[in-house]
Amino acid sequence: MQVKGSRFKVCSLAPPASPALPAPPAHILTLLLNLERSDVTQLPPEIANLSDTEKRSLLAKLLRDKARQERTFPLSFAQQRLWFLDQLEPGSHAYNIPVAARLSGELDVTALESALNEIVRRHEVLRATFQTDDRGDPVQVIEPELTLSLAVIDLRARLQTESEESVVRERATQEAQHPFDLSHAPLIRANLLRLADAEHVILLTLHHIIADGWSMGVLVRELAALYEAFSQGEPSPLPELPIQYADYAVWQRQHLQGETWDSLLSYWRQQLGGSPPTLKLPTDRTPSADNPPEGATLPLKLPAELSPKLKKLCQEEGVTLFMALLAAFQTLLHRYSNQEDILVGTDVANRQREETEPLIGFFVNLVVLRTDFSGNPTFRELLRRVRQVALGAYAHQELPFEKLVEALQPERQANQVPLVQVLFVLQNTPMPAFETSTLSLKSVEVNDQTSKFNLGLFVGDREGQLVGNWRYRTDLFDTSTIERLSQNFAMLLESIVANPDTRLNQLKLEPETNNKRKQRSPRLKKLKHTKPKAVSFPSEDLVKISDLEGESFPLVIQPAAAEVELAEWASQNREYLEKTLLQHGAILLRGFQTRSATDFETVAQGICPHLFGDYGDLPRESINGQVYGATPYPAEQAIRFHNESSHMHCWPQKLFFCCLSAAQEGGATPIVDCRRIYQQLEPEIRDRFERKGLMYARNYTEGLDVSWQDFFHTDDPSQVEEFCHAAGIEFEWKGDNCLATRQYSPAVIQHPQTGEKVFFNQIQLHHIACLEPTTRSSLLSLFSPQDLPRHVFYGDGTPISDEEIQAVLATYEQEARRFQWQEGDIVILDNMITAHGRDPYLGDRKVVVAMGEMISKQALS
Repeated sequence: MQVKGSRFKVCSLAPPASPALPAPPAHILTLLLNLERSDVTQLPPEIANLSDTEKRSLLAKLLRDKARQERTFPLSFAQQRLWFLDQLEPGSHAYNIPVAARLSGELDVTALESALNEIVRRHEVLRATFQTDDRGDPVQVIEPELTLSLAVIDLRARLQTESEESVVRERATQEAQHPFDLSHAPLIRANLLRLADAEHVILLTLHHIIADGWSMGVLVRELAALYEAFSQGEPSPLPELPIQYADYAVWQRQHLQGETWDSLLSYWRQQLGGSPPTLKLPTDRTPSADNPPEGATLPLKLPAELSPKLKKLCQEEGVTLFMALLAAFQTLLHRYSNQEDILVGTDVANRQREETEPLIGFFVNLVVLRTDFSGNPTFRELLRRVRQVALGAYAHQELPFEKLVEALQPERQANQVPLVQVLFVLQNTPMPAFETSTLSLKSVEVNDQTSKFNLGLFVGDREGQLVGNWRYRTDLFDTSTIERLSQNFAMLLESIVANPDTRLNQLKLEPETNNKRKQRSPRLKKLKHTKPKAVSFPSEDLVKISDLEGESFPLVIQPAAAEVELAEWASQNREYLEKTLLQHGAILLRGFQTRSATDFETVAQGICPHLFGDYGDLPRESINGQVYGATPYPAEQAIRFHNESSHMHCWPQKLFFCCLSAAQEGGATPIVDCRRIYQQLEPEIRDRFERKGLMYARNYTEGLDVSWQDFFHTDDPSQVEEFCHAAGIEFEWKGDNCLATRQYSPAVIQHPQTGEKVFFNQIQLHHIACLEPTTRSSLLSLFSPQDLPRHVFYGDGTPISDEEIQAVLATYEQEARRFQWQEGDIVILDNMITAHGRDPYLGDRKVVVAMGEMISKQALS
């Protein structure tokens, strides 16, 4: 039993001898199996007080001793849906799962058949039949024994006159299309095609009601291990399974009740409430409602160089490959349909509990991902929307799709999956390959001539390259239409990775498709082709350049004439401002009469078109559009020097500050050139920081510092975990809803444009030596250094001494530059060159912030 905070998770069920305990009531088994969601106090004291190892032992004993006298079990919700579909359309092969693999080398057919039968023995679901009880309800009945015959079909004579590829394809298709009778076992078939003495193809076909895609990986892995053992005369090397699929079916019906059920259903009602729109893609024909839809597949062809570029974008944005591909696919559907509300289905493994991972069974669930395309966002902005949608779906994936449909009761059409007509799947559970001293196995593609959805896209990451297939209904689409769609998707992906900050309606597709899109007005076309005027130096009659009190840090730009429109001037002189910012690190725009947050945002967007409004690790007050209030912090306390979000996996390259109201006294935003810090630090200290890097330690405890809910902008722990995985953050849940994280970051980094080294970090905001002495003493009396709300160590976990911190602080103060805010001032910082802080102040002070050009440490590496 693994304990993670207040959550229990069954991880290993092969324990030592169990303690001598009285046999507990049956409900105790349910509690032990469901400790992650159960109240441990419900357990009797003699069990609740057991150690983790003893609980694990007891659980395994109960499962082993269960005896399984009853052979009849309820169906899982997913199984029940397939059973009903089979009753409506008996003899259909639509839910067959075909698998084919080529076996090269000397094959022991007897050992192979024995391995298959051992798998059938291990997994009860492979011995299941589906009957009705006295009330007419479907049940699954587990046969106590079942022998699977491996049919050997010798094709050697036929292959003398016919091509191997066509013969194998024909046999595989015939086998895949042969239906099952759910009332008779087995619901798995095995055929062996003999092509030559040392060349065979094995065809395995299972009904979906007893297996899913993940199960195929389990089956092949077990087949490999068992064949290798049996072919050498050795016993099975596999441990007994602690639970069976029927146990999961029973648990699922007990689990999805009460508050759990209400919470899941409430979420999905909110996501899909009202009347979810039907996706209206242009088709070649009107679908037929009379005949079951037939399908075809077409390979997805993508350039080899596309994959690393897309993965780099994922790293920059802290999203998964699935999220990026989903966003691109939904963009394609948006562009084809001109709809702004796009629903796509996807398969989730639905095996959150580790004890389900080694099982063969029908766990997979269909979830609906609904994305809002309103406002014509950039692709980067869309990624954030898709990320939020996907994380929410992951966290609520346990609600069976069939129960969701039952609750929402959407309008249904013949031969259509309700709610979604299009499927997207990232195939990250590929058929494993295996090789012994005499035999190797390689997957063979089977042409599935069915399509449950109008259109499906299946993508996999194979050896660093994106590969995949389109599956489509042939009564709706011609092959040429899907070929054109595939070409457009490839072009769209190339356009996305080339410039993810492009608006969706401007991303490139094939011209033929672009012409079908909504026509832009002549005025918008004219605006689209208007480019900022590039100049080498700003016009002297419009602005004047000066130093501030004899220092060129920051450089000051002021109007030379009253009629200068700052937003227009900044947009037209963006290239000059970019070069100047790289040289000086900070620019102060003074005297331009910027009076509102709207004025400020217009100026900032003229310089940095793609501002990032929803970024930040502290709660901020939204002021206007992409403009936010400064970090809330007591006026009487200083905010120490830091580079914005340099402790995170990504950070803004540019920062903009605007003073709407200056403080009565104090309140400066001191700045420091981090190139100078790197140069002026004692070499021994600097080199140590550069060599070791940093480990930022956070312990999010309610009432101390920022909460994890505010930091990660969610109340859902699963979304936090997803973010941490994507961002490379180590995390651990502790008691009392506390979260501990460890983030590894550099202390010194090389600027991506200038190549200069900069001291780039948030040491002063994290190290306890930077706190007031009384605050520091108080915290150290309550916490060890590792358990402080926030702290920073060297990257190897060793402490950074107070003396080293004092040397850093002294260098910053020596290099600091201060100026008093004037109303309307705008300061632009290169966040990697310039660190900033905030001095204490008296009176009202309102400084608003914007940021943009996100960059990640993965991208730099």
